[in-house]
Amino acid sequence: MVGRRELKQRRLGLSESLKITITSMVSHEDLPGTDLEYVVRNDMDSAIWLVNDGWLTWRQMGPEIELSYARGRMRTGAQVFGYFPPDTVKIPPGEQLTRTIHLKWPQALDRLWNTASEANPAPGKYRVSVRIGYGATPGPEPSRSGEGVEEPVLRWQQEAVSESAMMTVFGSNS
Repeated sequence: MVGRRELKQRRLGLSESLKITITSMVSHEDLPGTDLEYVVRNDMDSAIWLVNDGWLTWRQMGPEIELSYARGRMRTGAQVFGYFPPDTVKIPPGEQLTRTIHLKWPQALDRLWNTASEANPAPGKYRVSVRIGYGATPGPEPSRSGEGVEEPVLRWQQEAVSESAMMTVFGSNS
């Protein structure tokens, strides 16, 4: 049986060859924080456009943390005045893009996407993954009559997640 995401990928001519790899994770004790580097590699047959808004959505379930740079649903109660398309960066076939995340404890979070204003995990070890959003075109199609401001992006965007890597949190400044 073929899933909905696989059908969408087939329709767009995309293969299963987009890889997100965490290449470096360095935690700091003196100025509590972590520097994480990841690579998005496009081994597909066509270019992709990576969501490049820079907004971090923090998801944590116990020792599992996901750092998402994909467009998601806005938090309940958030209000925006109109549609705003994602900022994107093109990754041609066979090329890659390296990104660095600087986390500082406590880590400030954008309230449009997160229910909390900051993330401040307790000292310890965590498994961290990175989620990205991308599309087969530079941006979404225009919104349809009567649909919400999020729908064009969520209809256009596909997502991929890295394997997790270990992160140590030493403490915070709070």
